[in-house]
Amino acid sequence: MDVATALPWLRVLTLVICLSLAAYSDYSSLMVRDRHWLVFSIPVSALLVADLALMETTFSNYFMVLSLIAAASLSIFSPPNYRNYSSWNNHEKLLAILLVTGLLGLFVGAYQNIEVDFLNLILGDEDEHKTLWWTLLSAILVILILLSSWHVGVIQGGADVKALILLTVLMPSWKFLPPPLVYESAPTSGLPPTFVIFLWASAAFIIAPPILMIQNAINGKIESLSDMKMAWHATKKPLRDIGEKPVWILTEILRSVDGSDTTISNRILPSRNSSSPGELSARIAELEEHGVEYAWVASKHPFIAYLFVAIIPLVLFGDPLAIILN
Repeated sequence: MDVATALPWLRVLTLVICLSLAAYSDYSSLMVRDRHWLVFSIPVSALLVADLALMETTFSNYFMVLSLIAAASLSIFSPPNYRNYSSWNNHEKLLAILLVTGLLGLFVGAYQNIEVDFLNLILGDEDEHKTLWWTLLSAILVILILLSSWHVGVIQGGADVKALILLTVLMPSWKFLPPPLVYESAPTSGLPPTFVIFLWASAAFIIAPPILMIQNAINGKIESLSDMKMAWHATKKPLRDIGEKPVWILTEILRSVDGSDTTISNRILPSRNSSSPGELSARIAELEEHGVEYAWVASKHPFIAYLFVAIIPLVLFGDPLAIILN
C-alpha cells in the first residue's frame, strides 16, 4: 500500500479513535474536554499537510490550511480583544498570530486562485491546485455555518459542533477519504463529508425511539397508556438498579400547593436536573419514601455517539443522497 492509499485510511482510523473516545467521555461524564479536540487537532492537521506535500501543491494552499485551522480554533477560543492587546498573554498572542496569518493566507490565496472556470471546477476538470484551494475555502464556509448554527441554537451541544468542525479539517472533501467499500464508483451529491456523516448520524438518532419502544414492549414494561408515552425514549427500572450512572429520572413526586397531597407522575422531560450522584441519590430516596419501586429513566445518549456509529455507513456507502438520486 503506497502513501497516497494509506493516508485516507489513516484518516478513517483517526476518525474512529477520536469519536470513540469523545463518545465514551460524553456518555460517562456528560462532557468532552476541550483538551480532547486540541490533542486530536495535531494528527488531523498533520494528515492534511501530508496530503498537500504529497500533491506538491502551491504555497498558497499551505496558507489556506492555516486559515482553516484559524476558523476551527474559534469553536474553542474566543478571538483576542484587540483593544486590550497590550495586556495579552502568550496564549492570546499566539492565537492572534494564527488568526492574522490565516486571514492573510485567505487573501493571498484568493488573489492567486480566484480566476477559475467554475464549470470545470464543479466537474473536477480545473487545475488540481486551484481546486484544492476552493475545497479548503468551502471547508472554511462549512465551519462558519456550524459555528453560526451553534450560536443561534440550531445545534445545541458544544461537543457536537467541535466534533463536526474537527471532522471538517480532517476531511475537507471526498478526495481525502477512501472510496466507499460498497458503492465504490458512486458519485456524491455535492454535500461535504461533514454534512453527510451528520445525515447518517441523524438517521441513527431517528430510528432509536421505535427500537426502544419495541424493546420495552418485549420486556413487558408497557402496562398502561401512561407507559406508552414514556416507552419511546425511556426504560422502566427498579430503583435499586439505577445506581449512579448519568440518567434523567422521569418519575417524580408532585406536591399540591399547600404540600398536603402528593401524586406520582411520569414526565417526558425532567422538571429539574438529576444528573449528579448526590441529586440522583436524593431523588431515589424520595421515591422510596413514597413506596415507589420502579421509575422511568432516560439514558443520556450524546449525539457524538451517533456520529461514531455513522462512520460505518459513511465508509461502506458514502453519500446516501447520491445513492438515492442514482
